Amino acid sequence: MSDRNSYKLENLTELSSAAVSNILLYRTCLHSLNHPDSVCKVFLALDKTNQTDELEKEVQRYATVVNTVKSIIEAVAPAVLSLFMGVWSDTHGRKPLVVWPLFGMAMTGMMLVVYSTMNDLGPWWLIVTAVPYSLTGGMIILFTGAFCYVSDVTSPENRSLRMTILGASVSAGSVLGGLFSAHLLRAVGNVYLLLIGASLNVFAYAFTNIFLRESLEGAIQGRLGTLLDWSLVKQMARECFKKRPNFGRAQILLLTVANSLTIFILYGSMNLEYLYTREKLRWALKDYTLYSALSTTISFAGGFLGIIVVQKLLKIGDLAFVNVAYLSMIVEYVVKALAVSTWHMYLSSTISLFKGLSSPLLRSLLTKILPISDIAKVFALMSAIEGLCPLLSPLLYNSLYECTISTFPAAFYMLSIGIVCVSCTFIGLVQYFRRNVSTPYERLQDSPTIA
Repeated sequence: MSDRNSYKLENLTELSSAAVSNILLYRTCLHSLNHPDSVCKVFLALDKTNQTDELEKEVQRYATVVNTVKSIIEAVAPAVLSLFMGVWSDTHGRKPLVVWPLFGMAMTGMMLVVYSTMNDLGPWWLIVTAVPYSLTGGMIILFTGAFCYVSDVTSPENRSLRMTILGASVSAGSVLGGLFSAHLLRAVGNVYLLLIGASLNVFAYAFTNIFLRESLEGAIQGRLGTLLDWSLVKQMARECFKKRPNFGRAQILLLTVANSLTIFILYGSMNLEYLYTREKLRWALKDYTLYSALSTTISFAGGFLGIIVVQKLLKIGDLAFVNVAYLSMIVEYVVKALAVSTWHMYLSSTISLFKGLSSPLLRSLLTKILPISDIAKVFALMSAIEGLCPLLSPLLYNSLYECTISTFPAAFYMLSIGIVCVSCTFIGLVQYFRRNVSTPYERLQDSPTIA
């Protein structure tokens, strides 16, 4: 099976994510804030009205707290597992890192169906549905397994393109889910839409479990008892933090943190943008899903255009192109923060055409400059740092949004701008450290004496 098919991602549930948000708002209004059902049903409507603006603010504040706790639950186990599973996969293979999270996503999808049918359950019961997702590693472990898999089966020459294809598969799921979400919700309702999403996740798990071949030659089947071994953590730390020539250790850490900061922004803002557009632009679900689909399509096209056309024709290196992506993100967030009309949101997505390239290019660069034996270990470190993002990022972003929703709801975009500026600085430092290398992708070497 090719690496293109190795990544059946949970973004299939983009189909049902907005519906879950609406159910959460409805249950919050009805059960936690004790408003009448006739008033709360507005949150299940596809069309947004301006008659309940004050109620909207009140419900969003409470729902943001529920989302924060849910995000923490989703992140705890992946944060711990990421310390072990990257190095563990060097012996026991990459396939478990892809299959296990997909199983958890399938279980969570089925639990969401049950939750949606039980109208007596309040918003806090939504948190229970996150448990299978968390215990099986979630997106953090899935990304680790997928990128290690691609690194195993590709050559350095085509790795950037293949990792971009990997990210594009995620975008494709988002586009299709976003395009069909509002139409299916109108046609079949919340319960059957969530059932469709759960079925797709079950199919993704079954398909990957049956057809995905192990990419690591000589992989040994491992039991659960072999996973939680602290020697794996020590091995990862030893390889990632040992001294290397030409500030090699600093390069690894700066690249790892720069990529993780992008993930930090993603986890912080992904649950807020829908709420922001409802509050600032009076969007309904159908408006947001259309925007989300078109925005993802633009990013999808930008990835291929950037790698296949722009980077090859202009001979732009991975690091320089990453900074181009970061700069476009800054402009995007400025436009969104100042948006007063629908077309401003679409303009921002067009400006950030190449933003989706930052993560695949950084991961591809690491596979090119690291010794082959260290790739999975550094990816494990990256996953460990990213595992903290779902714990910390929603706390910061949701708290900021809750405090500023009445005065400046776009404050979280300004926070994102500051974080991207830090990433730009880190990439600039790596470019400075690599200014004297003989080739753009000269591998980092070990050295016990040179810092």
